[in-house]
Amino acid sequence: MRRLPVPAALLLLLIVAGCHGGAKISDIRRPGVFIESGDELVEIPRLGTLASVYGPRLHPEIPDDSIPVVNDVGPIYVNLPDVPVTTLRGIEWHGYRLGGNGSADSRSTATPQDWKAVPIVTEPTSTAGIYKVLVGAAEAKTRRWKPEISHEYFGLTAGDGYKGGPVWAVKIR
Repeated sequence: MRRLPVPAALLLLLIVAGCHGGAKISDIRRPGVFIESGDELVEIPRLGTLASVYGPRLHPEIPDDSIPVVNDVGPIYVNLPDVPVTTLRGIEWHGYRLGGNGSADSRSTATPQDWKAVPIVTEPTSTAGIYKVLVGAAEAKTRRWKPEISHEYFGLTAGDGYKGGPVWAVKIR
């Protein structure tokens, strides 16, 4: 049996490893917000906006099971041409449906104390128009961040958090 030279075998191994799974920025073909979860990219739904009076809950017609659940907050990729990346803020939120624990047709029970601003860092990627968002306190090696156990959602908001910007969120438990 003929053996491949070590450099050729190493190159073949790298090519095969690159072909198996893994989240790839090149998989992002449409505008949106995507989170790296395991070896895939999961789209984070836009859940609406919160008014400065902590208005009605966000899109109560969206079933809870359609909001992705992640174990940790890994790199988030943003492809939103109409939203300046400098306006994005990380928000960790405790409560039901980013609007409190009331029924879907009631006013929100959320208060500013329910929100915790989590600093994020944005950086451009090699793909034009797509930015990587990381939680500032993410582990250096994995670039992932474990949210507080008492909080149910992590979201990106444009603007000043709960005060009226769009919200994209995932469940974190």
